[in-house]
Amino acid sequence: MAARSPARAALPIAVIAAHLGMMAWADGDSETDPESEQEQALFRGMPDDDGRLQVFGFCGSCHTIDLVLQQGLSRPVWEQVLVEMVRDHEMAPLQPDIRVKVLDYLEEYYGPDRKAQGGG
Repeated sequence: MAARSPARAALPIAVIAAHLGMMAWADGDSETDPESEQEQALFRGMPDDDGRLQVFGFCGSCHTIDLVLQQGLSRPVWEQVLVEMVRDHEMAPLQPDIRVKVLDYLEEYYGPDRKAQGGG
């Protein structure tokens, strides 16, 4: 397996930081609820819950988040997807607590019943 470059490993964190910065910037000038409007556009309708930032950052750093949101997979299949992304596509391995957050979020909102339809 090829070694991951430090830049590649830091990419999800940079993606999250950039999006949070854009949301903070946009939050200053609108008379409507800018956070809701900006977040809905930015996060493609992903429900605002624990794990959303991690899913968006880690998955969306390599491909469009819409690809993730349209899947509707079971937790065991999502777990296998994470294994394959690390093994085959140089995704940075997730820390155990982050991995649980990501899997909990994907199972809750993008499982087989696809409760959330954001972007898909």
